[in-house]
Amino acid sequence: MNTEHVGARQEASENLPLVVAVDLGGTQIRTAVAHGAKLLSRVSLLTGDNPTPERIMPRLFQAVRQALDQAGTSLDQIAGIGISAPGPLNNRTGIVYVPPNLPGWKNVPVQDIFSEQFHVPIFVENDANAAGLGEYMFGAGRGSRDMVYLTISTGIGGGVITDGRIVEGVSGTAAELGHMTVDWHGERCNCGNIGCLERIASGTAIARRANETIARGEGKDLLAFALAHQGHEAEAKEEQRATHTPDVPIRVTARTVAQAAEAGILLAQDIIATAAEAIGVGLVNIIHIFNPEMIILGGGLTHMGALLLEPALRIVQDRTMQVPREAVRIVLAQLGPNVGLVGAGALICYNKEQQKIEHVIRKSEQSGEHGSE
Repeated sequence: MNTEHVGARQEASENLPLVVAVDLGGTQIRTAVAHGAKLLSRVSLLTGDNPTPERIMPRLFQAVRQALDQAGTSLDQIAGIGISAPGPLNNRTGIVYVPPNLPGWKNVPVQDIFSEQFHVPIFVENDANAAGLGEYMFGAGRGSRDMVYLTISTGIGGGVITDGRIVEGVSGTAAELGHMTVDWHGERCNCGNIGCLERIASGTAIARRANETIARGEGKDLLAFALAHQGHEAEAKEEQRATHTPDVPIRVTARTVAQAAEAGILLAQDIIATAAEAIGVGLVNIIHIFNPEMIILGGGLTHMGALLLEPALRIVQDRTMQVPREAVRIVLAQLGPNVGLVGAGALICYNKEQQKIEHVIRKSEQSGEHGSE
């Protein structure tokens, strides 16, 4: 561990500015005034039906102002606004391309729109990258330099930090870990690829497989369990929308499948086992490609605990090359449901630090050029 780097990070955390964090999701808008990992206020609004940019942007502005009011502060005391948004997007330009969970969005210049409304530095980042940054700076990743964050929830996303920097790629769309292929003969994913990790192991995938099996007249034990225990109507409605299978009556959610598996329902156990094995294969790929010192697992499906994680970790143990396997630690995320907001707020300090580093590099390069003349 680089103790000099850790000491600098601890010192920096004591002098953090106030920032505004915005977490834009497919179902919720959340804003906060943050000081590091501490939220001084928190506003949450539903995106509602037909969440087009024209409808959402005014609500986002309203939520930012509400967060400032709740915290008893004003925009002139804020160092900047960090925005966590669903990808794909370009963090350099702040343009959100075509996020699957936000219909009607296409090449939306979020950074420019916010800059016109709020005259402070604005930074936009992929939601998984932002969450990974939050864990890196304030959560389970503190003290690491090379880490991967994998969120396993309704979808599956990832953020990769190498030598203290988010891996962005040439167009800002790197580290779409949920869309690595784990079954090249599998089903087509919404992204266009075949056999994606997200298509097999996400909450949406678990719910879809359960409901398609029931729709074929199979899985009577699971259906009976669901009808006896289902109480999450809002969750069921959202998963029905996410699965894009309106012909399949949604009666079972991923949470219900997990509960049924714990209760000994064989179909549910099989569905969870398939998801767990796919996650294990995904982790092996991550370790072989990035050789990280840490992988942080977050997202709602990790609440299944050993049911999901033990089979995945067995695959890691069985299939990963020894040297990178022994170098990595796989741990659970620490920031919980506020990780998106904490990560969005972390973008301010992270980007300002990267700008300083780039400035020093440019000066060094210019000095070298002059010295060679």
